[in-house]
Amino acid sequence: MNSTKEEMEEMLKAQQVILDDYIEKEKEMTNKENKEELLTLKSALNKFQDLNIKAQKSSTNPHFKSKYSDLTSVINAVSHGAEFGLSFTQSIEYKNIILDRVQIKEDATQVKYQEVHRDIFVTTTVKHIVDSETLTCSVPVLINAKDKDNPQKMGSAITYAKRYGLQSLYGLASDDDDGNLASQSKPMKSQNKRASEDFIING
Repeated sequence: MNSTKEEMEEMLKAQQVILDDYIEKEKEMTNKENKEELLTLKSALNKFQDLNIKAQKSSTNPHFKSKYSDLTSVINAVSHGAEFGLSFTQSIEYKNIILDRVQIKEDATQVKYQEVHRDIFVTTTVKHIVDSETLTCSVPVLINAKDKDNPQKMGSAITYAKRYGLQSLYGLASDDDDGNLASQSKPMKSQNKRASEDFIING
């Protein structure tokens, strides 16, 4: 567990070094022609996807008996985006989901009411060092209600949401879904595609 955490910290440090180098190069660009070559968020993502980088399948899912890319492998893959000025942050958020319900009584009359569910989401944000735009994706933490007090299963579900968010925003090819100890319900598999309007773009 500690080794995996240390590996992720080392990769994030390496990503920051590349970003710092990118900033220095950007400062050296003085004429208008060169400045026009600076990448925007979308073009940076497109250039990253042109590399056709795939996350290494370094873990095995005992349930499906297949190899899959764990979070460490995904972070290692998207860290190459720093070469184009890309970086990301991830946070855990609690959101109130309001559901409209209808109760039918014995006399056939209907009573409308609302239920409020407090759900957990992992929000991934990708930004560019030069461009002011950000790209965000919120993935629900899929876990059965009875397992929410189980730290191991909750941790696995959060890890899955983090991995899926990164794969979706960076357009990493994914032909596997482990689900691991997360809920049996899974989001749709991410597809290797260019930056699109499927996510929230903030200027």
